[in-house]
Amino acid sequence: MLNSKNFFSLGLMSGTSADGIDIALLETDGKNKIRLGPNDYYPFSKSFTKKIKSIFSKKINFKKLKNKKRIDEIEDDFTKLNFLIIKKFLKKNKISRKSIHAIGFHGQTISHNPSKGYSWQIGDSQKLANLLKIKVIGNFRQNDIDHKGQGAPLTPIFHYYLTKRIKKKICFINLGGISNISYFNHKLKENLNNILAFDPGPCCSLIDDWVTMKSDKKFDNKGLIAKKGNVNDKIVKNFLKNPYFLITPPKSLDRSFFSLKKLKNLTLEDGAATLNEIIAESLLLSFNYLPKFPELCILSGGGRKNDFLINLIKKKINNTQFVTSEKYRWDGDSIEAYAFAYLSVRKLLNLPITFPKTTGVRKPLTGGQLFTFG
Repeated sequence: MLNSKNFFSLGLMSGTSADGIDIALLETDGKNKIRLGPNDYYPFSKSFTKKIKSIFSKKINFKKLKNKKRIDEIEDDFTKLNFLIIKKFLKKNKISRKSIHAIGFHGQTISHNPSKGYSWQIGDSQKLANLLKIKVIGNFRQNDIDHKGQGAPLTPIFHYYLTKRIKKKICFINLGGISNISYFNHKLKENLNNILAFDPGPCCSLIDDWVTMKSDKKFDNKGLIAKKGNVNDKIVKNFLKNPYFLITPPKSLDRSFFSLKKLKNLTLEDGAATLNEIIAESLLLSFNYLPKFPELCILSGGGRKNDFLINLIKKKINNTQFVTSEKYRWDGDSIEAYAFAYLSVRKLLNLPITFPKTTGVRKPLTGGQLFTFG
């Protein structure tokens, strides 16, 4: 029987790698009570991934949007796909739609540019709510950006409560399309304003794009391609001169911020090895911004399966323990889907999801927009 103070919510996440949709069920009170339910992953077809990547942009002029019709068509297809996935997931797990209090619908990020006042995710939340007859929470980032925040990362509050019982200085690292870190010290008395979070640099999206461009593969399985290559130190040093790495957190990235142009003359293997080196080095640099060195680093996201990358990170960042989220029986592929299920409940309860040290807002803010159905 559902406790009246708890909620069942679904989270949907399509990350910057644009390879598919993660879905997860969560039971929570919107605070420290978290019970992870079933989760699943539904990959995009190769053609649909190509469609989505074709509309990615570093900067968008909304007044002169030339391909608006095409984007609208892709958004409609994407929304319908999420609807079908939810139906399949509920049926597979014998879950009644009526038991779901809310759906956290992140959408697919097309362009993230907080300095220009926007972070654009396609996905029609109102249509999804109407189709399912379930409340949908979408547009999670805009309120934070409207209040001079970065609008990202949004998952730190979930990471914080998920790890609350581990009384250590923790760095939760998501090795997704972009790398994100959340830092907190659970040895201290609770203070949400002390959670620190930011994007250290690029991650799987660059490797995936490189491998797709140079071969018929979608990604570098376990880093086996990179393992055969040689690092181009000159390109690494040049890459790390980017001013982004000198910006004090909070800070966030768009997947299109970094380019592969400097690697164009490298072989598949050398390019993969060089990109892994860049990712590991950018993560190493990010540790300079942490208030204390972490005792424990918990890894999630697709990059945790890249053995070559993980070994590289461990060599560069020693004196700490690295574990994958699976050590605690948390599926590292679905952490962000769970997080948006959690954030949807916090929206229902009007609780903050962003904080001064996670996105740069002046005070804690709630986020997300509620879409009800007729």
